[in-house]
This record gives sequence, C-alpha cells and structure tokens, in this order.
Amino acid sequence: MIHLPTVVKIDLIPRKPGEYRRTEFERRQRVNFAGIDLWIVSREDLILSKLDWARESRSELQLRDVRHLLEGPLDADYLQRWAAHLEMEQLLEEVQRD
Repeated sequence: MIHLPTVVKIDLIPRKPGEYRRTEFERRQRVNFAGIDLWIVSREDLILSKLDWARESRSELQLRDVRHLLEGPLDADYLQRWAAHLEMEQLLEEVQRD
C-alpha cells in the first residue's frame, strides 16, 4: 500500500507456515505511526526475509538493504541461529564481510 500524501509505502505480507514464521510473527513490534498503531517485523527478521528473497536472485537491492540493516542494533545470536536453521548462514556471512 502507498499513502500518496506522504509517499509512505507499506508491504502487507501474509504469515507463512512453519516454526520460523511463527517465531517471526511473535516477535513483531508495535509502533505508532502518525497516530496509528501498526505492527512491524523485527530488524533481525527483516534481515532474514531479505536474505531469503536474495538467496536465489542475489538481488543487489535486497543485499544492500541487509548491509544497511546490519549497521543498527540487533540480536546477533538470534540472527545467527535462524540463519543457520534456514540454511542462509553462508549468505549472511558474505554480506557481513562486504
């Protein structure tokens, strides 16, 4: 969705099945944006989703986003654990080295 007056884009992504996706949903965070309460994915889970999207395509856009997201505060143990579980550990390491 795009709110035209503010040019704010919001992606609505249905929850997928599986242990990780349930955990991701439980970790979502409530934020207030312009007086409206919204739920957003955690930084770590956004990184994992972008890695998943880039896994096959090697999308430079997704990988660049991951590099920027890695610059902020995050739960490194959670990120490493799920990257290994989701078989994205090598891709995460490549992005971290860049």
